[in-house]
Amino acid sequence: IIDKVFQFLTTRKNKIPSRFMKEQLKGLEKDHGNVDLLSHRLSNVRTWSYVANKKNWVENSDYWVQITKNIEDKLSDKLHDELTKSFIDKKISILSRSLKQDLVLNTEINEKNKIHIDGQLIGELKGLKFLIEVTSKTLDTDIKSIKKAARKGIEDELVKRVEQILKGSELDINEENKIIWKGHPVARLKKGNDYLTPEIEIIADDALRDEYKLKLIKFLENWLNNYINQELKDLIKLTKHKINNQYLRGLVFQLYENNGVIKRESVEKIVKLIPAEERKKLWGMGIKIGRYHIYLPKMLKPKAVEFRINLWKLFNNLSDENEIPKSGLNFLTNVKFDKNFLLLCGFEKFQNFFIRIDILEKLFLKIIENTKDRKFTVNAEMMNLLGCSKENFYKLMNYMDYKKDKAADTYIFKGERKQKKKIIRFDKKENPFNKLLSLNIK
Repeated sequence: IIDKVFQFLTTRKNKIPSRFMKEQLKGLEKDHGNVDLLSHRLSNVRTWSYVANKKNWVENSDYWVQITKNIEDKLSDKLHDELTKSFIDKKISILSRSLKQDLVLNTEINEKNKIHIDGQLIGELKGLKFLIEVTSKTLDTDIKSIKKAARKGIEDELVKRVEQILKGSELDINEENKIIWKGHPVARLKKGNDYLTPEIEIIADDALRDEYKLKLIKFLENWLNNYINQELKDLIKLTKHKINNQYLRGLVFQLYENNGVIKRESVEKIVKLIPAEERKKLWGMGIKIGRYHIYLPKMLKPKAVEFRINLWKLFNNLSDENEIPKSGLNFLTNVKFDKNFLLLCGFEKFQNFFIRIDILEKLFLKIIENTKDRKFTVNAEMMNLLGCSKENFYKLMNYMDYKKDKAADTYIFKGERKQKKKIIRFDKKENPFNKLLSLNIK
């Protein structure tokens, strides 16, 4: 190495080239392996760190100084962890031998949920689950002894924690569909008979007695039912309304089956068959019939969207690739996700754009307000609704099939035209009621 470095420094360029540095550091960034292997890599990196830090020795020296420092720090941390684990293994082995001799040792759980037996850290209690502190080198016989001893010591603590949970405080559900208590999962949701009726599986240690497991499951089932009713109230109520009109009942059922959002064109025939007086009941149910969609406005709020979509993903076994758009966004571009999934999240697709459906409805109303003689001019208020650039807004107008007029920023409104009433004409010669048709009866 010294010879090679000397040769580079005495050539015409008088510097070590970057390609050579890259070759020497190749593979040294790997942080797996035992203590000896990590020590060897760390030694090599420190050599090249020394070279990189020498003034005018290396091309692009600032870059190589940073690279070698990052690798050195990473390996140092890993080496420290391995040395610590090696020490823990020896301590656990000694402790295990004591436990096998049936010695009575003191078990303690500190404020940070760390479990100590005879003063030795052996694991941690996360929620209702005991996690043993071991490494890949810890013997299976040692692990069994430690677990057996720890579980004897934590039985009372687990019962105490269950009783705290039964009071109903500090519970929540995270995006992974797990019920969280004091920052740790105590149960997970599983697929049930319906996307809004998931089942519950508790996450608890074997040391927790069956009677307390049953108590916990029953309590969490009631808690979850109340939580769903509170967060997704309008969606749950769709199944509880007494509706006599069959078409209105069919529309409400479809809305429930589709997680609170439907494209209007898919149910337009049903909508037209609902009498006007029956349609008035929809708003009282929390349902809005818009120009493009029929939906539950309150179910588009960030927390409601996240919860109902996560339940939908769980029931339909959808992958984590289907991500819910960040709250506060009204206009998305170049999104690769499935359009049907994003519709459930409250976004309608127009080519490579996605628009939030409630914002799309507001945009449509703005267009109607500004339309005269079937023409409207794009204004700042319309663009501000979406929060997109002027260029993208004009593209959207084309995607929505609004035709550009000759005047600047003006488009032709494509609202529904009034259908002319069909006049039924009879052939008076052949019609048996021709005499009646000829009479001018008022």
